[in-house]
Amino acid sequence: MVDDDKASLKQLALGIVRAQTNVYIKELLRDNGVRIGATKDDFERNMLEAIEDGNLTKVQLESWLNAVEGWGQQHVYAYRLPPAIKRTFEAAGKAEAAIKDAGLGAHWGGSTTSQVEWPEDQELHLAAITYDGSLRFHWHKGTKYWIRTKGEEQYDKDPEWIDGFEYQFRAFRGRSVREVMRFEIRPQDDMAALFIPKAINSPEHQAAIATAKEVVGHVLDYSTLERQHLLVGRIIRNFDQALTFGSSDVKASPQVSRLRSGAAYVEFGATSTNGSYFDSSDVKVVREVIRSEKDVSAFDGTSGTFRFTDLGRVELAASDDRIRLWSSLTADSVWWILRTLRDFEHDRA
Repeated sequence: MVDDDKASLKQLALGIVRAQTNVYIKELLRDNGVRIGATKDDFERNMLEAIEDGNLTKVQLESWLNAVEGWGQQHVYAYRLPPAIKRTFEAAGKAEAAIKDAGLGAHWGGSTTSQVEWPEDQELHLAAITYDGSLRFHWHKGTKYWIRTKGEEQYDKDPEWIDGFEYQFRAFRGRSVREVMRFEIRPQDDMAALFIPKAINSPEHQAAIATAKEVVGHVLDYSTLERQHLLVGRIIRNFDQALTFGSSDVKASPQVSRLRSGAAYVEFGATSTNGSYFDSSDVKVVREVIRSEKDVSAFDGTSGTFRFTDLGRVELAASDDRIRLWSSLTADSVWWILRTLRDFEHDRA
């Protein structure tokens, strides 16, 4: 590896240490046989040494980043994949042809980690379109926010008088955050999904949806996908029912479940985000009154929050058929959750 390549890779490594949680960095180092350490300073030093010695490569870092960065802590709009779209993107050659025919060939096969410092303006930028059995559109955005803790107080300055006015100077530490938006077509799971990191009640969220629809719309009819969106209301109802009566082997518990019938609704909920309404045997008995499939089919789920063992909290909203992932996850974990939820879309005998 030439010195310029090493320097670029070291910059990427430093960005990883700043942006990623410790547990994921430890997995990266362990998986690649690199000494781990206990602190971020240790991680940084050991990663730089491994790059210098040729034991940690660009391919390894990119593969790892694509698996963990920007997965979880996001809103998901998931769709069943129509057969015609699946046929178009079930092989790399066919997918590449479709992308190039749409005028997006310049992004095909691009690096998703070529920029260490991502742009800091208000728009998401299409960084790459990749294929590894799944077709992924990657948008990047860099943002910075300012943090003030007790650690920053030592850098405060004494008040100064300027032009007859007294000014106080307090220190804030800048932190760069890298946002990733993805749209993925996953033929092996007969699914597609749009992953948005923006807060739901914000203009940026709607702008992100519009950006994805515009770009993906050059390749396929997005409205066709929207007609095949997962029926989140049914998932809430059926998943909650299965967990209530133990008819599922999914390791999860319900925190909140709101079921509507006509102009009325009933809601079961825990008082803590770490608890389940099953923690109250009395409340669980009330929930069990809705026992048969015929009984529960009279209801539609409107909102639900479920805690998956080891994978954290997942919130479902039927109003816009949206799935909210609260924890940082890997790509494999995210898709496992989506497949699991899809399996509860239809009533079970």
